[in-house]
Amino acid sequence: MNTGAREVDPKMVLWHDVLMNESNTPAMKRALRREILRSRRETYGAEAARESATRIRAHLEKSIDPWIGTARRPLVIAGYVPVPAEASALAWLRRKARDGHTVILPTYEGQLLGWRVWDGHETLLPSSGAKFGAEPTGESFGAEGLARADLIITPAVAVDLAGTRLGHGKGYYDRALTHVRPETRVLTLVHETELFDAGTLPREPHDVFIPEVLTESGLVALGNPA
Repeated sequence: MNTGAREVDPKMVLWHDVLMNESNTPAMKRALRREILRSRRETYGAEAARESATRIRAHLEKSIDPWIGTARRPLVIAGYVPVPAEASALAWLRRKARDGHTVILPTYEGQLLGWRVWDGHETLLPSSGAKFGAEPTGESFGAEGLARADLIITPAVAVDLAGTRLGHGKGYYDRALTHVRPETRVLTLVHETELFDAGTLPREPHDVFIPEVLTESGLVALGNPA
């Protein structure tokens, strides 16, 4: 399968200045994050974002819906509300909520993510947290809400094929994912231009391994961190 993964353009960062010193891993992450987000904003304007969301929904329906169907019961599905130009599964999540599954979305709770139910009909309200998009006001599942989830879809700035996830730098999902049950399915959603070759992204001890990624090109199983 062609994963569509790509190497980071060496012009993004001064590789030799960063890679030779492990203490500079946070600086490397910041440099990569800035460049990838800049490229995202330039690439995924309104029309491109709509096309991306349509393709992502098709792959969710193809790859995830059959798995959900095998459960033969309503599931708890954790997702997120995308900010502009971010990879989006919101239409798919809306359909799952209206089909009877419990969809929970993150809310800003200071240093932690809270989780509240979205019924697929409620108007999402602006968040008080930077880069959080909008939030539901439904039933609260609390900061440990992911412990009740059967499927978790996380956002990211980028992912590589070794399962390293580059987030926005605040550690919200690294902390939230510590509550996940072993049997819960976890996948990250990014644009196909944000999936990189294994070993491209720097990893720190607190970074949580991501087992699957879904892009406009489809679902990809990622390598074991060991």
